[in-house]
Amino acid sequence: PISYEDARAYFKQDVSRSWAGYVAGAMVVLARERGGERNWASEGLSVLVSSRVPEGKGVSSSAALEVAVLQALSRAFHLTLNPQDLALLAQKVENLVVGAPCGIMDQMTSVCGQADKLLALLCRPGHLMHHVPIPEHISFWGVDSGIRHSVGGSDYGSVRVGTFMGRRVIAKLRAAEKQRQETNGGSLPNFHLASVPPHEFTRRYEEHLPETITGSQFLQKYGHHQDAVTDIDPHRSFAVRAPTAHPVQENFRTHLFMELMKSSQSSEGQLASLAELMFQSHASYSRCGLGCPETDALVDLVQEKSQGFLLGAKITGGGSGGTVCVMGKAGREAEEALQQLVEKYRLEKSYEPYVFKGSSPGADAFGHIVLQINKANKRVKLG
Repeated sequence: PISYEDARAYFKQDVSRSWAGYVAGAMVVLARERGGERNWASEGLSVLVSSRVPEGKGVSSSAALEVAVLQALSRAFHLTLNPQDLALLAQKVENLVVGAPCGIMDQMTSVCGQADKLLALLCRPGHLMHHVPIPEHISFWGVDSGIRHSVGGSDYGSVRVGTFMGRRVIAKLRAAEKQRQETNGGSLPNFHLASVPPHEFTRRYEEHLPETITGSQFLQKYGHHQDAVTDIDPHRSFAVRAPTAHPVQENFRTHLFMELMKSSQSSEGQLASLAELMFQSHASYSRCGLGCPETDALVDLVQEKSQGFLLGAKITGGGSGGTVCVMGKAGREAEEALQQLVEKYRLEKSYEPYVFKGSSPGADAFGHIVLQINKANKRVKLG
C-alpha cells in the first residue's frame, strides 16, 4: 500500500481537492493497518458522500466523515472493527494522511455518541469511561460564530507543540526530583499532563515553564518534544506556560462538571457552578491563543443578555473560531433568550448563526444500512 507520507503529499498537492484525503485516507489506513486493500483492489468501489454536519464549525465534521467512510468500508468488505478501533483508525486518517494533529476526542464522539447524553472520555490515548445523561432541567445548544475553524491550522498546531514542550520540561523536572538518569530523552511513558493535580502544577512546575520559547532554544536545551504528529520549527516562537496549564486545569474542570451533572435536581448552586466551569474553560482557550473576537462576542452575549435562562458558554473543538456551546435552563424562556442572542449577534456581525441543539447518536448506535441494487430492473431495496 502507499505510504502515509506519500498519501499526505499527494492530497496536499491541490488545495481544492485536499478534502478527499478524509475519504480516500480511510482506504489508505485500512490497507496499511488491516490489510483491507485486497477487498477492493480487484473490484474497485464508488463512494457517495452526503453530510448534514456543519463544515468548519468546530463540531467534528471531519471526524464524522472519516468515521462514516470507515464504517461503510468495514461493513461492505466484512471487516470487524469495534468502536474503539474505528475511532483510532479514524484518528490515523486525520493525523497521518490529512496531516492534522488532532487528538482522539472528535473521533470517539462521532463513533460512541448517544442522544441526550454527554460522553466521558479519558484521552490516554482513548478510553470511553461512560455516558453522562443530560438532566431534564438543562439544555445545550451549538451556535456557529461564522468563523471557519480547522485543527489543521497553524494556531492549533503551535499550541499543541507548546503543550508538549511544557510536558517535556516537567518530565525533566520530575526526573531531577527523583535524582535518577533520564531515559528515552526524558520521556516518562505513564506521564500525562492531565494526571497532574492543579495544586501540584502551581506549586512545583508552573514557575519553571517559560512563557514563550523559540524552537531553536527548546531543541538545544531539551531535545525532541516527544509528539509524533507535530514538528518544532526552529525559527518560530511558541507559547508554553498557558498551553501546558490548560490540560491540567481542564481535566479538573471536566471531572467536576461531570460530577455536577449527575444531580437530576435543579439548584442554583449546581447551575452557577456548571456555568462558571464553562466560562473558565473558554478563558483558558483564549489564554492559549485559541480564541477569536467572534466566539468571545457570543460568550459575552450569554453573560450579558441571558435574562437568567442562558447560563454558561464556551468555545468548542480546536478553537480559533467555529462553534460556541451554550448551556441554559430547559424550556421556552431559554429558547426565546437564545433567539434574541442570535438576533443581536446577527445585527452586530452581519452574520446569521447556524444553531443546533442537544446530542445525537454516533456511528455505533446508528449502525449501518445496506442498499441492494437489482441491475436487471434497476430497483434499490434495503437489505
